[in-house]
Amino acid sequence: MNKLDQAVRAALSAEDAAFLEKLEKEGPISDVMSAFSGRWGGLNIFAAIITFAMFGGFLYCAWSLTQTADLRETVLWAVAALGFALFVAMLKIYFWMEMHKHQVLRELNRLELRLSSGITRVR
Repeated sequence: MNKLDQAVRAALSAEDAAFLEKLEKEGPISDVMSAFSGRWGGLNIFAAIITFAMFGGFLYCAWSLTQTADLRETVLWAVAALGFALFVAMLKIYFWMEMHKHQVLRELNRLELRLSSGITRVR
């Protein structure tokens, strides 16, 4: 912790200090769970369900791919498995962007809290 952080903590009210402490204690699990809260929480829950369904589809296509002897069926099952895998990958990227958005908002809240505490410069 640097001098600025120490000065900010000393100048904060008890309520603001508790809020800042809560922000700093959050870890990766809370980052994942933060994607399921807020205005877009319902859509994110739906997207998570779709992701698991698409992964199940991928597993089924991959299993069916190993059970076929015909070249045409093999190619069709491989294309279907690739399509499901790409869909899962796109939804994963969407969730990473959601988690990043929540991390940026959390950092903006920290910055706002520091600015509102009235500390402008610490040496």
